[in-house]
Amino acid sequence: MKKLLLIPMLAAVLAGSGFSQSTDEQAELQAKYDKKVAKEFVSYGNWMLDYDAARAKAKAEGKLLFTYFSRSYSP
Repeated sequence: MKKLLLIPMLAAVLAGSGFSQSTDEQAELQAKYDKKVAKEFVSYGNWMLDYDAARAKAKAEGKLLFTYFSRSYSP
């Protein structure tokens, strides 16, 4: 039980200890993301970039999701 309490406490400490990014860092990451998704393979593959929209579409069509999560645009 003590281990279960440690996880939320650690998350609270990390959230308040300066792990948040500055506006400049967020803008830089957004620019890297925009550059990455502007590449031809993203539009060619007809990928949906909005996870919630993809879930809703898959549910409406009775299909499964194929998801790919990447951090290549992050530091």
